[in-house]
Amino acid sequence: MANIEMFDGVLMNIVQKAEGIEGFYESIFSFMRRKTDFYCSPDKGKEIVMGMFNRNLQLFQEDKFRQEQIKKKHEENKKKQDEEAKAKQAVTETENKVEEITDEEAEQHMNKDSKVEDTLTAEMEKAEGEGSDDDGSLPPLPGNGLKTDRYMFTQSLQDISLSVFIPEGTKAKDLMVEYGSKKLKVQVKGQDPIINGELPEKILTEETLWTIETVDGARVCSITLDKSDKMKWWDCIVIGEPKLNTKKIEPENSKLSDLDGDTRQTVEKMMFDQQQKQKGLPSSDEMEKQNKMKAFMDAHPEMDFSKAKFS
Repeated sequence: MANIEMFDGVLMNIVQKAEGIEGFYESIFSFMRRKTDFYCSPDKGKEIVMGMFNRNLQLFQEDKFRQEQIKKKHEENKKKQDEEAKAKQAVTETENKVEEITDEEAEQHMNKDSKVEDTLTAEMEKAEGEGSDDDGSLPPLPGNGLKTDRYMFTQSLQDISLSVFIPEGTKAKDLMVEYGSKKLKVQVKGQDPIINGELPEKILTEETLWTIETVDGARVCSITLDKSDKMKWWDCIVIGEPKLNTKKIEPENSKLSDLDGDTRQTVEKMMFDQQQKQKGLPSSDEMEKQNKMKAFMDAHPEMDFSKAKFS
């Protein structure tokens, strides 16, 4: 049997030009009806189709199971490595964090820390001010995106859902959609490009698809852009287009369950630290350091920590 992957490009082109999977099936079975004797033996045809479906369903399930096992093994190894690294770090920190100083040095150190804290607070307030709407960025719409007279988009941490408004009656053959890892162009043939520019972040081109649909009575080209970096919110669809204020994005908690283990853990940590910051409480990293030092002090009651400096 020929290498079936050699036809992937041709089949993907058919899917796009047929405007979706149903049109793709219609094209295939129509070809079989018009150009072959496939339907001369209906029972045999059904047997072939169901045989192919069942065989590929089994292969799909086997591939999925193998991927889940590989992912599980990877997560177990990573968890073990992280635990070993934390244990080594805890030993190192407890060995190096205690230093005897005089009362005068302690007072100087506290004054210095106070000045540093004031400086950091001022810098944080300045940074927050720079991220306000005064810079021309727009507040995000529901779905963490924005809308212009030419397109609208929403986003999650995984992907971008872009709807480009096109003239009524536009067919797939009338449309040019070109994309690379950091570029996107959407153009109706014979007209100026609707979108044409550099993407703010990289995408996975092999996972990018587009179709033509009618949404709320409007003809649109729907494009799904799969983000390469799953930890960044996009502030625009291409560089130079209107921008939104990503600091005002509010992720939906219900979507956290869709993330893989590592990404979900990172997002939850970011959300927790942001809440702690707003309440004036220590971050997760600071709390971890405090707990480690408390455990060390409890384990060594014979030591005098009243004149100790912790860095």
